[in-house]
Parts: sequence; structure tokens; C-alpha cells
Amino acid sequence: MQRFIYSSFSALILAAATLAPAAQATQPLVDSVAFNKMEFSFTAPFISSSGLLNNHHVIRVMVVGMALEDLRLSIPPQMTKFNQVKVTDSSGRAIPAKIAASKERVAIAFDQPVQPGTTLSVEIDGIRTEQEEGEILLYGVTAKRVGLAREIPVGTARIQVPSRG
Repeated sequence: MQRFIYSSFSALILAAATLAPAAQATQPLVDSVAFNKMEFSFTAPFISSSGLLNNHHVIRVMVVGMALEDLRLSIPPQMTKFNQVKVTDSSGRAIPAKIAASKERVAIAFDQPVQPGTTLSVEIDGIRTEQEEGEILLYGVTAKRVGLAREIPVGTARIQVPSRG
């Protein structure tokens, strides 16, 4: 009986000694993940979000760095028709602009440059596509910044066509 107690006690110590370093090895990894922080520093406009709002395609662009004179969207080839394009700020107020649309492109020339810190929402209404349900539409987005002669790429907005079932 005494030998059983000693061997059980030895097994317990051995198990604790074996598990303790493993627990300690994983602990610093968890702590380092908890304390690491990613920081982003944007110096150019970027697409902050895109998606569907009711039956509108919405692309949100955060203006960062310099003011924007215009914004251009390349229309996905699957899109056969759209009715209206509207641009608002984050509070829902219309941004005064001249909007020219063709089957391939939407050009938005702002009446006044849009200042950094503004979030623009471009809403496209009355959309008809040849796309299959559940597929993805991709809009290329470029902009012209005040003081630069050429357009700069902003990004690609991705919108998933909903399933109707």
C-alpha cells in the first residue's frame, strides 16, 4: 500500500512537471498576441466598405491625404443597366457634383474638392445584371486628387449578387 502511494505521488509529480513547461510555453504566446496591435496609417483614399443597401449598390470611399476633385467607377461588364447614381457624405447629405454615366464608367466631378476626413457614399440604383445569383460584381475605383495631374487607383469594390430563393 505504501509503495502504491509513493508511485502515485511520483506519477503526479512527474505529470505536473511535464505539463507545467507546456503550459508556460503557451502562456507567453497568448500574452504576446493579446498585446500586439496593428496600426494602419493611410495616406491615400481607400474603399472603406461596399455592399447592398435595399436594392442599391453602395460603395463608401474614405478621403484621406489630399482633397479629391473627382471619383470614377468602372462598371462591371455583367451590369446591363442602372438608373441613377447619387453621392452623399456620412450624414446622408448630397455632395454637389456633376455625374456622367455610360455603360462602362461613371465619372463624378465634385463642384468643390472633397476634404480629407470625409466619407463618400456612392449609391447606384435600378441595377440589372446578367450575373448569376450569388456571384460577385467588381467595381474599379479611381480618383483625382487636388494637385495631381493623373488619376490614382483607390481600389476594387466587391458586391455579391444576392440569391433570390
